[in-house]
This record gives sequence, C-alpha cells and structure tokens, in this order.
Amino acid sequence: MTTPARIPVPREAYPVAWPDDQVPVLRNRPVRIGTETARLSRFGDDVWHIRPAHRDPHVSVANLNFLSFPDSLRRQFRAVMLAALDHPLPVEPGGRQRPGQQIGIGSFSNLACDLQLFAHWMHGQGLGRIADVTDRDLDIYLRHVNALDKSPMRKADALCAVRTVWLFRPFLPAPCRLVSGFPWHGRTANELVGFRARQGENKRPRIREATMEALLAWSLLMLEQIGPDVRDAWHEYTLLSRGEHPSQSIYSGGPGPRLHTYAENCRRNGNALPGKPGPDRPQINYGHVLRLVGLDGKSQFSPAQKRWLAQQGLPVAPDSTVGTITGQIQGHPWCDTPVSIAELPGLWRRLGAALFIIICYLSGMRPGEVLALRRGCRGVDETTGQLVVNGYRGKGFDRTPDAPGKTEPERPWVVVGVVHEAIALLESLHDQPYLFPAQLYAGTLRSSTTHARTCHSINRDIADFAAWVNQYFRRADGSDPIPEDPAGNLNASRFRRTLACFIVRRPRGLIAAALQYGHVDTKVTLNYAGAPDTEWLQDVAVEKLELVLEQINEDVQRLEAGEHVSGPSADAYRRRVTEAAHFPGRTVVSPRSAARLLASTDPQVHHGEGMTCVWRPETAACRAARLAQGLPEPSGPDESECRPTCTNLAFTDRDIARRKQELRDLESARDNPLSPLPLRDRAAAQTQRVAALIHRHEHPDAEGVPA
Repeated sequence: MTTPARIPVPREAYPVAWPDDQVPVLRNRPVRIGTETARLSRFGDDVWHIRPAHRDPHVSVANLNFLSFPDSLRRQFRAVMLAALDHPLPVEPGGRQRPGQQIGIGSFSNLACDLQLFAHWMHGQGLGRIADVTDRDLDIYLRHVNALDKSPMRKADALCAVRTVWLFRPFLPAPCRLVSGFPWHGRTANELVGFRARQGENKRPRIREATMEALLAWSLLMLEQIGPDVRDAWHEYTLLSRGEHPSQSIYSGGPGPRLHTYAENCRRNGNALPGKPGPDRPQINYGHVLRLVGLDGKSQFSPAQKRWLAQQGLPVAPDSTVGTITGQIQGHPWCDTPVSIAELPGLWRRLGAALFIIICYLSGMRPGEVLALRRGCRGVDETTGQLVVNGYRGKGFDRTPDAPGKTEPERPWVVVGVVHEAIALLESLHDQPYLFPAQLYAGTLRSSTTHARTCHSINRDIADFAAWVNQYFRRADGSDPIPEDPAGNLNASRFRRTLACFIVRRPRGLIAAALQYGHVDTKVTLNYAGAPDTEWLQDVAVEKLELVLEQINEDVQRLEAGEHVSGPSADAYRRRVTEAAHFPGRTVVSPRSAARLLASTDPQVHHGEGMTCVWRPETAACRAARLAQGLPEPSGPDESECRPTCTNLAFTDRDIARRKQELRDLESARDNPLSPLPLRDRAAAQTQRVAALIHRHEHPDAEGVPA
C-alpha cells in the first residue's frame, strides 16, 4: 500500500480525557419529547439504547451491545462510538462530503457490527490498542476482509468503518486514535473490494391491477361498513374494562353481591351468560362476567361463587360478544353475530391495516410517513380549498427528533375525501398521539405515547387483512375476493410505484365509491412536483416511458396491418408513429435517465376517448381555451377542453369504434319521448356531428358530406 502524506495529530496537541462512566451517550443528540432522561444510557453501560434519538416513531433501532466486543478493547470502542454520536463526521482528505453532517442514528447498528469485526481481528492479531495499528496492519486487515464470505457491499462497509475511526481521532483519547495515514488513501472502499456500485431502476414490483383494485375496494368497505361496528365494539369493550360503561351502574359491593345482581338481571331480561368454547359445550366465561359487573382484572370469583352461578340454570352463549352489527355487504350484514371479544384485537388490527392502505395508497406517501402521522393531521388549504394531510418528510440526513421550542416544519400532502374519512375513523378508535400506535394496549416495551407501528408489523397486518377477507367472504364463482399477487407479499413499500403506474395507465373502475382517479392524479402529481421529494416524479417518468413504448409498438403494428387514420392530423400521426418505431432504444439505468429518454422519444401521440391527439402546442385548441381563462399553460392535451375543430385531432379505427357506440347512445337519447325537448335537440345535433365524423372516416373520398 502506498502510504500518503500523514496529517499529523500529536497526542500532546490534542489531549482528550476518557469520558466519565456517567456521561449520557446521547448528550449531543436531540431526543424524542417524552423520553425520560434519567433512563438514558451512560458511557459505562455495556448496552446503549439510542432509539430516543431517532426521528421516526415507527422505526425500531437496535441497541449497541458492547458485550460482543473483546473485553480488552471494549472501552476504546465505546469511546469511538461516543465521539461518533457527539460530533459531525469529519470530511475525508480530498472528499466531497457535506460538512457538519452527523451519522444517522439508524446507521449506528451497522457501524457497531463493522467495528466489532475490526475489534475481533485486532484481538486475534494481539493488538491491545487502536493506536498500535500500523499501515502494514491495515493492509493485512484489507486482505482479511476480502477473504470473508460476505457481499462486496458489506465488505466495503467494513472498510469504511475503519476510516470512520481514523476521522474521529481528534476527539478520542490517545489509546483510541488510529494514528496511521488515512487508510488506503486514493482508493474508494468499493474499489478496494472490487465492487462496482450501479444505480439501477426501481425494481420493486408493482401490485397487479386486479389485486390492487380488490384490496382498495375492500379497504373502503372496511372504512364504510365494517369499521364503525368494530370501533363501537372496541369502545364498549374498553368502557367495560375500565368500569365506565353505563350498564355497570346497577352493581355495587364486592364480587358476591354483584354476581347475584347480575344473575337476577339476566333472568329478568332473558339474557344468556357469556360463554367460551369448551370440549363438549360452551363454558361460562367468568372473566367477562367480572368485566360486565364492573370488576377489574385483579378481582376473582371464588370457586363457590362460580358453582353458584353455574347452578342458576341460565343458558350459556356460544361466545362472549360486544357491540352490534349494522354494516352490510351486498345487502346482508357483514357478520351474523356481534363481535366476540376473542376476535376483537384481530379485527382492530385488520381495520388499522385497511385504513393504512387507503391513506398510504391514495396519498402517495411513504409507509413511514403515514405511520408517523399524528392526531389532528387533517387540514384544508386556505388558498385552494384542497384537502391536505400534514406530516413530516420521511427521508433526509438532517432530520432530528422534535425538541421543546424546536420542531421540523410540517409538509402537506393533497388528498381526496376518503383519506380524511379514514383518518377520522382512526382518531375515533383510540386516544393515542399517533394514528397508528405501537401497541393496542398500554405497555412499556414500545410505549404508544412515543412510538408508532413498525413497517414490518403493518405489512404483516396487511397480509392478515387480505387473508381474512379471502377466508370469510367469497365471490359468486367461489374465487378469492382479493386475488393473490404473483410478485409476492403485499408490502406497503410497493404502493407508491403501483400508484404511479395506475395514474399513468388510469384503468377504469379502479377506485370504488365513484372516486375520480384523475382527481387523485392531478393533486398527487402537482403536490410532489412542488416538493423536494423528486422520487415520486421519477417513478411516474418510468411508468410513462413504459406506456409510451407499449403504445408505439401497438400503433405501428396496427398501421402495418392496415388501420385507417383520418382527421386533420392523420399524416402527422402516421409520420410520428413510424419515426418513433425506428428508434433502436437505449439502456435505462436510473429513473432520471428514463425521464430524459421519455422527453426525447415520446412522439406526443395521446389516445383519448374516441379521438387521438397529435400534440402541437401552437395549434392546440385546449391550450388556447386554458390561456383564455387565465389558467396555466398545459404541458400536454387537456381532454376536458378538447374542441372538435382542433387541427391536432386524428381518428383511428379504434376511435371510430368508440364513436359508433357513442352514436347509438345519442340516437337513443334523441328518440326518447320521455326526455325533455332541449335534451332531445342537443342529442340530435350531436348525432349529426358524430355521424358525419364516422362517414368522413369510412368514406375519405366522398364529397358533400354534411358537417
């Protein structure tokens, strides 16, 4: 290895004392509001809990366990990790790194693993101090790493960890300083391990149309029909558990008097005792009886009291239920019996998964951005009147937890009405600060006041929701209501790319409940266009490029098969399609290159409803109409402003087939005697225009065709 000129760091010039064992390891990091500072990890601890310094409430961050380091080196590497937590990462010699950037909290677990590898190698080499490592030792370590059975990317990370130790040397006690030259100077870590990083296109598979359509439709059914029943059942169960239900006001005293009152009330009203499945017949659910009479979980009925209740001759229900069923699916109650308390937690999670699908898919937000949403995130833009959801960006090195008096600015996502409805139902399900709290019940493992659901758990609930629908509901032909996706699990990370595809393709009938998908397209795309998050538009560019290439292929095949084209832009249509078909193609290695290729390759031929637009801005009637109304200039055709006299129009045989169906509908409206005369007159005028258009297409050489 060529030894570069060292940047000397004399130990005497930078005396650094060992940290005290009681120093908080997150002393220079913002921690989440609500974190108990007394419980923060200290330098002398063998396990450091650094999760409170992570911005996202849905992310689980691994603890830093120094017990996995050799005992003789453990304190030195604790000092290295503390320096990395305390200070921004120094810029490498000759590097282009942004100054002042701290290592992200989420990266420390990987850094600890890579340093553990280095520490064990040092221990095996008999090196008792980091300061004893020489340039020759580093060459030996490089060969050691390259010989490991690891991926090239992980090998490169292991070498970068050693460079990290070198960069933090001014902040370390003398024994912890790597005083050699900058490790392996002049070569990148990827070059050292023979790894050529290549940024490819987004290979995350889309969810196929049939699966996504059904998944969204059933999510909307959960929102509208099943969700309110689950919410009401959960509220009733919660009030009973807390002893706050109105029906419990008739009970007083200890377990005995309450039990007698309960039995008499059941006999008088003809109610059955709550049950649970038994080996032969339902058994009395004494736990739920305790809940019904207003006793908490610490109370118990004595064996004598249980025998007394069993001898009262009261019927025992097959299960213990709460709430009532009011929602319907296709005119029938979605469930034949009220919700049992055993299945209530599962229904609660499935409802949460359905509401997550609605919010995440119809907003274009990242899964983590949805999971981090707080109560009160709904809003209305004061300028445009659009519905918005206010949250926080899900990516960026500079994101830190909120602190008193300092918080990251919110950013809005423009959404449609059902997203607000889903959020409203979530807010009515519980009183936790996050819409998707970490735990259904109160607990200390991941407190719901400071933590949200993880991506892993919400993905599991989405799969459970789809399986539950397929188990309890069937199509008329016996098939699954939510067909399986051939690409694998329905992970939330696939929603954004699926949305980009469906916005570009716009399959009809995708969104249930008469949602207009074009409405979503405009709002979501414009919202991301004005935001620093450009990945969304890159996904849209990839999908548009695929659509354009497929369309060119189909158009040229139809032309070669003799498809007739008419209209003022027929010649331009044939010329553009033919020229685009001759394009040999180019390798697309990233979404950005897809956008550039789309700009240079797109023939600007747009197939609409019964017409084809060969786009030329200077002659576009829709563009002129928008400018006349003072609206922004469009980047492409606006079908809502299309004019039949526009010179950009062309008509293929496919368009004429649609026009013939339109003509039949217009003739029916024209001849309907029950229709008002103005509507019949309007239909008659449109019938003449469409008939003339069809005649001109089918008889291009005819003269005197009525306009």
